[in-house]
Amino acid sequence: MATPKTSLTLLFAVLEAKGTANAWTYNTVAIAGLDGYARAKTTFSPMPVPVLGCMGAVLPPSAHVAAGKIFFADSKGVIRSLAIDGTVAVAATFPMTSTQQMLSFAVSPDGTKLLGTVFTVPSNAGLACSGQPTTVTYTFDAYSAPAGGASTLVYHHTWSGSQDVLALTGWDAVGPIGTYPTVWASQGGGPGSTLGVKVRIDAATIRPGTVLSDPTKCQVWDSITSGSFVCMGDAVMTGGGTADQRVNQPVSIRNTDGTEAWQFTATGLNAPFGPLLSPDGTHVMVCCNDLILSDSHELLVGKDGKQVNLAQSFGASGWLDATTMVGWVNSNMAYVAANAPGVAVSMGFAGEYLGAIRS
Repeated sequence: MATPKTSLTLLFAVLEAKGTANAWTYNTVAIAGLDGYARAKTTFSPMPVPVLGCMGAVLPPSAHVAAGKIFFADSKGVIRSLAIDGTVAVAATFPMTSTQQMLSFAVSPDGTKLLGTVFTVPSNAGLACSGQPTTVTYTFDAYSAPAGGASTLVYHHTWSGSQDVLALTGWDAVGPIGTYPTVWASQGGGPGSTLGVKVRIDAATIRPGTVLSDPTKCQVWDSITSGSFVCMGDAVMTGGGTADQRVNQPVSIRNTDGTEAWQFTATGLNAPFGPLLSPDGTHVMVCCNDLILSDSHELLVGKDGKQVNLAQSFGASGWLDATTMVGWVNSNMAYVAANAPGVAVSMGFAGEYLGAIRS
């Protein structure tokens, strides 16, 4: 079996939950290496989880990577940055004054501008699933701020009843991106970075713009710095009854303008999901179950059509560079190198991968 070859100087950002109620109540950010050791680390007060009755809140991502730093938000809406040398600085404040609020934010690639939204949800917003009245009041505030400067309220909106909600999820070479509508509550709750319809966001107005792809035709899962993205179309159903299996799932890699760059069919997988596009746009990792081996694994697919099974124990989170894949093994973070796809190397600690740190 080949020995994994990758640069041990590569650094990445990670969120960790230290002594919190669950694995996604994050209170620590770190910049770490593939050796599992942190080069910089700091703690913060975790995001509140609004009470929604019979529903669970789905929180937007509370940290992003930009300009060689981690930008992370605390429970008061203060956005700070952590640099490789350990320097922590306040980047912006998007005020949160209640535990019934959910914050989303985005940072420009050069780290000079931040956008934020604060969505206020009443505590009885989830009564609809128990047959109770649903006339409750929501508020939504959108902010803009230069890094290190005062924030400006771009608009304030109040409504009653059902309405689509915007959430910021990132900022690529084209501009800010987000979800609209956003899935902000579910029966189980939890993190929600892959939920909702992916859209471009106007950086000046903080309003939703062009949909990356019509989700009824090709559901967007992941995008990269250039603005390219990967989406999945409808599957072919086989089996019948309770034995239905989603196979031959079409996967499309799109350019920034939505035109198709290349595509493939995820063969031999039951209910494939979660495709992750490599930084250079030439490979995709896609999960999960093998119809023949009856196990769970990631499939690595290249633009050249080659499909390779990754290590059986490896679950994918993202790409560190074009040849290094990051994920987890037995709850610990791990990596797989392209030259040894069957070998997953554990880094010995648990966390959520945010992205590569490049100075």
